[in-house]
Amino acid sequence: MEPTAYRYVSTTETTTDDDLDLIAIERVINNSRPLPTLTPAEQRITAHLMHQDDVPIEEIAARVGVAKSTVSNWLNPGPKQPRQLKPCPSRAAYLRHRAAGEDCEPCRRANAAADARYRRTGTGRQPAA
Repeated sequence: MEPTAYRYVSTTETTTDDDLDLIAIERVINNSRPLPTLTPAEQRITAHLMHQDDVPIEEIAARVGVAKSTVSNWLNPGPKQPRQLKPCPSRAAYLRHRAAGEDCEPCRRANAAADARYRRTGTGRQPAA
């Protein structure tokens, strides 16, 4: 048995709400071709409405006109992971110390070694052990 296709119908008599074109959103949700170009605010609203109807992210992205990863980020914003800072001694730590006006001898040596490695090999990365 085929799933029933539902059409989204705006329940308002107005066609706009602030910067949202409700008719354009309705046309994209219903896949009425040609699809209109949506503003960023309309894209997000449309993605959320389509997600509530269990439309796959791939289909949402195609209709809204953005990447799948963008739709996924809109729908699952989740907390951002804190960056893991490189510990001393390292070139990254040297740059942090320098920006803070600090002097760290081990990091300065690590930076000099990375610089010499870059001049010698074309990369500042350590070879895999």
